[in-house]
Amino acid sequence: MSIFLLSRADRPQDGADRFRHLAAAQGLHPLPEQRVGNWILHLVETANDTGIVRMEPRPGLLLISVGLFLYRGRRGVEALQHCHETLEQDRFDRRDTQGHFTLLRIEDNEVTLLNDGLGAHKIYHDAERSLFSNSFLAVLCCLERPRIDPTGALVYAFAGSCYGGRTFVEDLSFLPADCRLRLGQSAHAASLPPVIDHDPPADECSLDEAVTNNLDALRSTIAPLGAFADGRVRLSFSGGYDSRLLLALFMEQGIHPELYVYGPRGDIDVRIAERVADAEGLTLRHVDKGRTATPSGDGFAAAVDAALVHFDGWKNTGLFDNGADVPDRHSRHEGGFLPVNGGLGEIYRNFFSLNDRHYRAEDIVASFYRGFDPRWVRDRGIIGDYGAELARRMREQLNAGPGPLTSQQAQLLYPLFRGRFWTAREAEINQRFGPMAFPFLEHRLIRAAAGVPVTLKDYGRLQAAMITKLSPRLAGLPTGYGFAFDSPPAWRYRLDTWSTLRRPIWLRRHIRILKRRRHRLHRPAWLEESRLRVIMDPSLPFVRKLFAVERVNDADTLNRIVTMDFLAQRFNFRD
Repeated sequence: MSIFLLSRADRPQDGADRFRHLAAAQGLHPLPEQRVGNWILHLVETANDTGIVRMEPRPGLLLISVGLFLYRGRRGVEALQHCHETLEQDRFDRRDTQGHFTLLRIEDNEVTLLNDGLGAHKIYHDAERSLFSNSFLAVLCCLERPRIDPTGALVYAFAGSCYGGRTFVEDLSFLPADCRLRLGQSAHAASLPPVIDHDPPADECSLDEAVTNNLDALRSTIAPLGAFADGRVRLSFSGGYDSRLLLALFMEQGIHPELYVYGPRGDIDVRIAERVADAEGLTLRHVDKGRTATPSGDGFAAAVDAALVHFDGWKNTGLFDNGADVPDRHSRHEGGFLPVNGGLGEIYRNFFSLNDRHYRAEDIVASFYRGFDPRWVRDRGIIGDYGAELARRMREQLNAGPGPLTSQQAQLLYPLFRGRFWTAREAEINQRFGPMAFPFLEHRLIRAAAGVPVTLKDYGRLQAAMITKLSPRLAGLPTGYGFAFDSPPAWRYRLDTWSTLRRPIWLRRHIRILKRRRHRLHRPAWLEESRLRVIMDPSLPFVRKLFAVERVNDADTLNRIVTMDFLAQRFNFRD
């Protein structure tokens, strides 16, 4: 993802300079700064110079897209030109956009910013609204002595992302979805009508009708991506539904993607990918990042510096790894390929395993986001604040009141909550390395899937039927579930799904906690104290008052906790 930072001209620019220096040290390209009225625009391009597109339709007017921006199927300057024409004629419709982006329009010393229909591309800002950026790290570099936000820290540690505008840093927030920002003499954010209906009616449709409607939306999304990539698509593959559906769609368009799969040799996903690639004559790239030895000393410090910039300060699983992730993500773009990922494909399935009835947001939080061991928190009284915060943010995404959510609203929490904040963070980070597509994050696909009754999504019925209709041959190949998609689900899969659906929602949290307590932590090499001591105080002085770190037995949770303390130490937080 190429980066923009808008900083008020009357505030010190040393923080922006610090960020530009960090970015340049990692191979990104800071461009000359530009004065726009009361604001200074900083742009930082990716290492391969593919994320910023500009055009000047007339003197004094500049349009810039940052990220992957398509408009009415067009790309690059042509997309901006057609976007400009509809803006001038007051016919611009956000439903005609595609990709994950921020659009900047600069005229008369004023900047107007607009992001994608889901709100996957975040616009971060400080408390005074004197800084705006699509980079968390850029704003953090500009803050003076920030502090950790206790509730935001619990949310990141246990729910794996930042939700609803709140981060784990006080005074560092991000704008809501469906928002237009104008920066002139001051900053003004205005709400826009959502492009995704917050409470869609469930269509009374058959499975065949649902398949036809959703495939139509998928084809209209995949075709522009194939054109954007000139047919050079590199598809993340596994043994599941989502990547198989995308492969069938691309092959229907006459595009034969290169596949890449992760995991050790012999892993089920690797074996399925090998089988599919062999059957279809596709190139397969196998990546086992676990085989990379974690560096020590200066090598570990260099790997963390690279992760800090490329992962924008934090990622869902925490900042630390064995150093293999950054070069691997760079490699996906080699040869001018467009990487494509099937994240959020469960819009066609029942992700939260909810029945067709009303639910309270608090019930969904308790079921899905309260599976951590309460003993990991020093003051257990604040766990209630954590749950209340997530429930409030869920209702905000649906513009819903305090009462129960309809069945359709509860299903929409998967894309509008989980997708908008968890999956979208992966999309933001991956675009640090160049354009990358996450088709299932597109608003038109979410809208189409939202109208399907949940009973057609259970047991993977809808998605299996779509794959079979597109390509009976692909549907008949083995999957990671133990059955082919052109056949009824195996009895074990049906039993597991049925038992989860029948399990009372209040009981699910307790089952997860019990399983968690039986787990024994295998501390990854990148979280060993001997390595952490090279870059930080491994006693974690900033977060120990919140978390009983010695009791945390989940590697990803521990990674996120260490990540927050690392940032606090690196950026001179207040205690």
